[in-house]
Amino acid sequence: MTKNFFYSAAVLALIHSCAKDSGTPDPDFSKNVQEKLGTYIWHPIVSEKAEKDNISNYKPDDCEMDNGYRFMLQEKSNQLNLDRGVKVCGVNEGAFEKFTFKDKNNISFTFNKENGAIKFENQDQYSSYTVAINGDKLVLTSQNNNPAAFVAPVKYYFKGVKAP
Repeated sequence: MTKNFFYSAAVLALIHSCAKDSGTPDPDFSKNVQEKLGTYIWHPIVSEKAEKDNISNYKPDDCEMDNGYRFMLQEKSNQLNLDRGVKVCGVNEGAFEKFTFKDKNNISFTFNKENGAIKFENQDQYSSYTVAINGDKLVLTSQNNNPAAFVAPVKYYFKGVKAP
């Protein structure tokens, strides 16, 4: 009887510990999210948490590591500005920079307060990024709601530096 009790407790503890992804901050969809996005200049970082096969964590290329991203949130038009670092990305490098900005230094986006999602102007109708912020850490997770697409979500990690 006591043995069964301990097995049950161990199984419950295991299930509870696996239930939460500790690599992504809890999403905060409050009005402060937009304020927090605009407060920092965001620099790419490598995820601190290893996930199975590390498929979903984007590893920035060296050329992206010195980039700075700044969210400019305004009433009628929002923009994400890219401050390219010294290192220039080659042909097969800098996927976030290349696919998001497409050789531009800024891009317009909309922010959905209800689900904390960003949709960039060049994305198709099914694609967006969810926003999760914890202090000066930002995680953008790509998502595709097209039932015909088999696209795995990718997490992009950033650390904020207070904007002047």
